[in-house]
Amino acid sequence: MVLIGQTVQAYKGLGCEYLVRFANLLGIESCEINPKGTSSKNIEEIIKALGKMKTTYHLPVVGIEGYDFSYPDEEKEIGDIIKLINKHSDDLHLILGIFHPVEEKGNFETLVENLKQLNIKLVVENIRNYSDEEFENLYVQFKDELGDQLKGWLFDVAHSYLRNGPKDYMNLLDKMPFDELEEIHLSDCTKNEDSHYSFGAGIMPIEDILQEIKRRNFDKIIVNEIDAYPSVWSTIDSYRKVAKHFKKPLYMKVSTRKLLIKPVIQRRLKKANIV
Repeated sequence: MVLIGQTVQAYKGLGCEYLVRFANLLGIESCEINPKGTSSKNIEEIIKALGKMKTTYHLPVVGIEGYDFSYPDEEKEIGDIIKLINKHSDDLHLILGIFHPVEEKGNFETLVENLKQLNIKLVVENIRNYSDEEFENLYVQFKDELGDQLKGWLFDVAHSYLRNGPKDYMNLLDKMPFDELEEIHLSDCTKNEDSHYSFGAGIMPIEDILQEIKRRNFDKIIVNEIDAYPSVWSTIDSYRKVAKHFKKPLYMKVSTRKLLIKPVIQRRLKKANIV
């Protein structure tokens, strides 16, 4: 049965431990954490906040952290992430690590060398920099280099939409091995930017996308890779929308908990000047 997750990263001064606790209170069943707001300083608090919640871990990307695992000059930062993951993968109930192909000034050999040091299964994500055909070829290369460590691939729908346009953005599902698709990233976006908006704040035909994913009987991991825009609650409503399509009991659980705890959480958010 599909596992539905929510991206969690530092937000307006709050570390991941606070947002993971919030997600747990709401009944969200999985979180995708990343280096922004996750470090050795708060990892124990994150672990406590998770409870039994499962996680995935998005390795650093240029657009957020300013580097990725393909950067030879970021040896210390990369090493710290490797140590954190290898030490705490069991405590975090970590299922997968996600990485991008080389985006800008990094190099393939450094990326592979660093990935091999991780003790977790990995998936590679399609990004705007590469055509479908280029991503297919890269996937074969990563399979050759990483072997069994590479569990499969990740389909980011917004990345494909921005690369291929509104007619062909789902075609990658037919070009790549569907049985090796381990995770899907969902978010809304603007015409030219991978905005990570909540559903309805951009141009993506979310309802059509959810129906197509369900039609194909995808049953692994779906992550809402959504920042809190336009609000924290729009992010939760986006999560509820996915749950309503795939796991009705989860939808009811999150909806009920939102109704019960929203007034309390809203007061705390307002006090912290967060909307």
